[in-house]
Amino acid sequence: MTNQLARLIAGRRRLLGWAAVLILVVLGELVMLTWALSALTLSLLWITAPLFTGAVLANRALAGHRRAWLDRELGMPVADGYRPLPATGWWARFTTALRDPATWRDMRWMLVDMTAGLVLLAVPVIAFAAGALSLTLPLLWLLLPDGAALDYPFGATVEDTVDAVTIGVPWGIACLAVFWLFTPVVMRAYGRLTAALLRPGDRWLLTERVEHLASSRAQTVDAQAGELRRIERDLHDGAQAHLVALGMSLGMVENLVRHDPAARELLAEARAHNAQAISELRALITGLRPQVLNDRGLIGAVESLALRIPLPIDIELDVPGRLPEPVETAAYFTISEALANTVKHSGATRAWVRGSWADDMLRLQVGDNGRGGAVVRPGGGLDGIRQRLAAFDGVLTPAPDPVSGTTLVIEVPVPSP
Repeated sequence: MTNQLARLIAGRRRLLGWAAVLILVVLGELVMLTWALSALTLSLLWITAPLFTGAVLANRALAGHRRAWLDRELGMPVADGYRPLPATGWWARFTTALRDPATWRDMRWMLVDMTAGLVLLAVPVIAFAAGALSLTLPLLWLLLPDGAALDYPFGATVEDTVDAVTIGVPWGIACLAVFWLFTPVVMRAYGRLTAALLRPGDRWLLTERVEHLASSRAQTVDAQAGELRRIERDLHDGAQAHLVALGMSLGMVENLVRHDPAARELLAEARAHNAQAISELRALITGLRPQVLNDRGLIGAVESLALRIPLPIDIELDVPGRLPEPVETAAYFTISEALANTVKHSGATRAWVRGSWADDMLRLQVGDNGRGGAVVRPGGGLDGIRQRLAAFDGVLTPAPDPVSGTTLVIEVPVPSP
């Protein structure tokens, strides 16, 4: 019980101290706000633009300390939502700070903090000061000159030491009771008001969430690509090497038992199965990421793919440099699957692959002069391509034409190669 009371007293004392400190900080906020508005008003003179930027940075620091206080003392974490200022260029820094909604959000917070916030902070300070003064009033009254008088609310007046005891002490107890009961409530209300003023808007929070999801998804895709490369290396250097060694061993055994037709037949069959396993394993490794894609990039890989397709294919690709590996792999297999569908279903006599990269967007077209009629159906081949591209925010749009067959339009956001 004693420990709990000590914690309560320490908590009230801490809140009182912070209320007094924050009242003093409000004076600094007045200086900061005046600085920022004055510099902005005189920004037509150009020379004061850096002063405005400096005021914005000072305001951000002050608001940052208040956010830290909210999180530490009241358990109210608040994001900042500031746009980063350019590292150089005073005019760019000035315009960025001027257009940032957070700049005006901080100024609005300062204005409210100097009015409604100051009133809330004053409640515990005034209540405690009035209570302490009233309780010590009988002692202080002895120091006052004769004829002194002190008016209290509700028409009560203290004119002597007896009045100081009968009026001042009850008032002191009442004020301290108000301080004790309402300080946590008032400070919590002040914290909620400050958090509401400093918290970024829903649009910023949504943008931040989308950027976080996009970043985490990109990291997941990169991790998946790295894992596929590891599996490819393990299959190539491990299982495939063992199968090749097994095939060689079977050939040596076959030479040793050349006089036993039954044994030779079984060994020949085992070697055939071993060779088939090696072929399938190589096809699996190639299916993870073709070696030609590693060596020659997207353009070279598509040109190599076109040589294996039993159809004349025109290739017109303009991609500067190498694309990110996961995107490059997805684009290659998208083109491969689209051309495979063309051979199987379109009845075309000619196909083409066109594409370019511009404005951080990879745009591809895979078309043919077949019968057309391609649509995206759940579970169909085009739906599989669409799902592959969806991992990169890519889109697939079939453009059927009864005259010129089908053209698949593919767009994938890609940063600078």
